[in-house]
Amino acid sequence: MSEIDQETQKVPKYIPIRDAIAHEIESGALASNQKLPSERVLSEQFDTTRVAVREALLALETDGLIYRLDRRGWYVRAPRIIYQPQSTKSFNQYVKEQGFIPSTELISAQVTQATAWDAKHLNIEIGAEIYSIWRKRSIDGRPVLVEHLRVISDYFPNFLKQDLQQSITQLMAKEYQCHITRAEINLYPTALSEQQAKLLHVNVGAMGLYICRSNRNEHGMVTDVDQEYWLHDVLDLHFEANE
Repeated sequence: MSEIDQETQKVPKYIPIRDAIAHEIESGALASNQKLPSERVLSEQFDTTRVAVREALLALETDGLIYRLDRRGWYVRAPRIIYQPQSTKSFNQYVKEQGFIPSTELISAQVTQATAWDAKHLNIEIGAEIYSIWRKRSIDGRPVLVEHLRVISDYFPNFLKQDLQQSITQLMAKEYQCHITRAEINLYPTALSEQQAKLLHVNVGAMGLYICRSNRNEHGMVTDVDQEYWLHDVLDLHFEANE
């Protein structure tokens, strides 16, 4: 057997399937958010096993070309959202500017006492009163992130009586004349927890992106800390470097 034949036999069975589906996505034959055929149908289409099909789909998911909704099947990923961490624009602003439809679902909102973590990031005393707000945010109907907001209550009286499904940044500016002008940001890959995965309709441990924003107002005071847990295939991070 020649070296070329040996190399050909070493190619995993899922690679041609992965490449064929990737080509259909990149050529536009498969549209954004279009549901893919079932694994059974794909195995018949490519005359192969469901194991090989599953490996191909997992590879496409890792590459960020498709996504899976728990118990619903596989879908073609929409174009990524360009995200500039240095910008203070709200989620609603930058999503709308890029031609997509943002939406927000309030999960819970309550008054609580600051933990040691809260106190450190908000520059307040442990036990101080804060608002704890959980929300799920979607783009074109697809849930893409879960966020946990911690807001200093002294700056925003009766905050929980406001419409918390709107942009918090715009709410602070309109109702409290508080303008976010600077944010300190940390971000890194993560695995989604059971709570986050359930809300985003993915499996526990699915790949995600963690973004933590400490927002400051025009006076340099920390107003809130926003922890965001994104699906891994949604954002295209853009940074600007200057000499």
